Amino acid sequence: MTSISLRGVAGKLALPVAALTQAVLMAMAPTSVSAHGSTIDPPSREYGCNTLDTPWNNPKFSGCGKIRDLAGSWQSNAILGVKSNHKEFIRDGLLCAGGKESWKELDGDHEWPTTVVTPDANGNARFKYMQTAGHLSSYFKTYISKDSYDPKRGLRWDDLELIGDTGKLPRPENNSITPLDVKIPAHFTGKRVIYSVWQRDPADNAEGFYACSNVEVMPANVQWQASGALQGGQVDTGSKITLRVFDLTRTGDLESHSITVKAGEEKAAQWMFALAKEANNKSSVIKVGKMQPNGQVVPQQSDTDNQVYGLNKKVGFAIDNKPTDPVDPPPVEVNPPKADLTGPATAKAGESVALSAKGSNDGGGKLQYQWTVPAGITASALNQADLRFTAPSLTQDQSFTFSVKVTNEKGSSSASHSVLVSKVEQGGGEPGDYPAYKEGTAYKAGDKVSNAGGNYACKAWPYTAWCGMAATHYAPGKGLNWAQAWDKIK
Repeated sequence: MTSISLRGVAGKLALPVAALTQAVLMAMAPTSVSAHGSTIDPPSREYGCNTLDTPWNNPKFSGCGKIRDLAGSWQSNAILGVKSNHKEFIRDGLLCAGGKESWKELDGDHEWPTTVVTPDANGNARFKYMQTAGHLSSYFKTYISKDSYDPKRGLRWDDLELIGDTGKLPRPENNSITPLDVKIPAHFTGKRVIYSVWQRDPADNAEGFYACSNVEVMPANVQWQASGALQGGQVDTGSKITLRVFDLTRTGDLESHSITVKAGEEKAAQWMFALAKEANNKSSVIKVGKMQPNGQVVPQQSDTDNQVYGLNKKVGFAIDNKPTDPVDPPPVEVNPPKADLTGPATAKAGESVALSAKGSNDGGGKLQYQWTVPAGITASALNQADLRFTAPSLTQDQSFTFSVKVTNEKGSSSASHSVLVSKVEQGGGEPGDYPAYKEGTAYKAGDKVSNAGGNYACKAWPYTAWCGMAATHYAPGKGLNWAQAWDKIK
């Protein structure tokens, strides 16, 4: 018998849920049972996702992402009350789910971990079933999907052909492996579904266990024996990737094959393709790639489809990744900076003005800033890249020139910028430090306004009532009697 590897490559075998056609089946509600086991070689879909993928975090196979809530229950795909009347409990389209509607994603049109199976010359192979709780068994029956199987329609009972039956078995130890010897007909090659049915002896307890495994069956006369898939992730340019091959029956490497990763080959699919071609060109012991119907092994641009095949026997192998030696970065050349000062060319009295030296060239160093402001201007933060000030109230237009000095460890540079501030038009009510006065507004005591180039505060009661009256009498700075209602504050 030829044992198969648990390490799989990607395959697309999908099982959508079929419609229920018999009313009596619609009334059935299979009852789930506690954990007892599953096929582990070739791995069932739920066991493969739990063991060979990361269904809970960025799964590689889409099916594993769909059953993330079931993968941890890989031992529990069973129903109670079954006494070899499986078709009465499990309708077409829910075979992989063991008849449970809540597990229907196991029959979905998804990608699943897939195992390469290479029978011996007579078509014999040995599968493995893990019994986490040992029970008396009426039988383990193993089926393979026929050519009639359509993943988009889902697995049906008519799509299955029996390839193995253990007959009645005694009670094993818990967590023991039950071998399932099968004979695969020669024409059953390529991608298939293996369907396992474990009938627990009703005298022990009537229940059935079910499992779907995705496989790719190689022709029985192929001389290359599948030994597992290349695995790995993205690497750096210049990394040295080595495939070490060794005999499973003795210590020491048989041979090794190396590539240096070039630019554009960093992704796993790319460097695996390059490594497979290198090994196939030089080795007489192994082939790396995907087995073709004609028995040839062809390298694939894929991170899952490149299997290692040993000549007439399985081999062991390992991937070594030696990252490229780090190269010290060239020293940073620092030059003197070049100052650049930007801002508006004009402003009105009372307007907030912003100037900026952020556009200065740093020369490769760290800049420091120092502003010089003209007389009559009040500004803060003179050592920052930005400067803000309020344009003063003037009786005539005036230009103010600002300068900034930027410095790094190699030197300094200065730049200047002028802002023309417009005079305040008398009687125009130009905005100042406070909101502009508005005739008729109900001002309160202490309210501050700007008007006629000045700033004013409304007096306390009883004068408050006059603060918003007609401009000819009480408008601050303009009315005939404004001083009765307002105090000048600036």
